[in-house]
Amino acid sequence: MSAMLNRAVRCTAAVLAVVAVGAGATACNSSSDSSASKAGAHSAAQDKGAESVSGVKVKEMAAKGSRTDAINVSSGSAGKRCHTGELDFKWGGPHGGRPDMEADNQQVASIKLTNESNRTCTLRGFPGVQLVSESGETWDLRRSADTPSTMTLKPGEDTAAVSMNILPVPEGMEGPKRFVPSKVLITPPDETSHVTLDWPYGGALLDQSGATRPGTFVNPIGIG
Repeated sequence: MSAMLNRAVRCTAAVLAVVAVGAGATACNSSSDSSASKAGAHSAAQDKGAESVSGVKVKEMAAKGSRTDAINVSSGSAGKRCHTGELDFKWGGPHGGRPDMEADNQQVASIKLTNESNRTCTLRGFPGVQLVSESGETWDLRRSADTPSTMTLKPGEDTAAVSMNILPVPEGMEGPKRFVPSKVLITPPDETSHVTLDWPYGGALLDQSGATRPGTFVNPIGIG
């Protein structure tokens, strides 16, 4: 009986450790060889870009080793780009869509960008996005593997957006470590100043802040 209890404790610790690094929890059984086999299967699934983390479905992953800042290589002329102070930032995707924070699969949260200056400017590349939790913890989002394109905004236009794939954790789900967003800091591509927005959707995300290929990540500036 004591041996079975010790084995259960070791398995529980192993599951929590794996969730903490964002690789997904592997179920434990009475055989260590079987556990190793399942762990290998999860690793192979992650390499293919699809897995399940404690029941939360992950359909896409950020690019491994991707950057988390707003600096982009070959992003075009600095004189033409939109500066932080020239843009207005408001939550809301196409047709007013909002993420379902009780879903067990990935959702999309979007921030519409409006050019409030009196000149035409461009946006190209990945913004810097940092989530701040209720307790003050921070999470710099990694980039997706998508290829950026140039977005041109005339004065008053709001056709560009920052979009994030996010991985919610339903309220009743036990086991996964949670990250409860409170604020979001956004730095436009190749800018050094940011804006701070309140997180409007409630809920919690699967905490993969230490993972190299998390299920929550930022996409390049795209159509809003």
